[in-house]
Amino acid sequence: MLKVGIKYCGGCNPYYDRVALVKLIESCLREKVEFVPLESARADFILAVEGCKTCCADLKPFQRKKIHIIFGKEDADKFLKKF
Repeated sequence: MLKVGIKYCGGCNPYYDRVALVKLIESCLREKVEFVPLESARADFILAVEGCKTCCADLKPFQRKKIHIIFGKEDADKFLKKF
């Protein structure tokens, strides 16, 4: 099972409900993906959930992992289609 850590942006100017979107993703992928703590060494990749195109989340600590960035529902749909 693929292990994913979730990194949220600071939430200063979100255009959508980021937490609700992540809950939707988690419910759709619950049998295919295990969501692990962000700091976990077990994370296969990081799902960066950005509230806008500014992309302010600090992703530098995760440079050695694959990072998928979501800016809204459309990006989440693309992400879900991969699974």
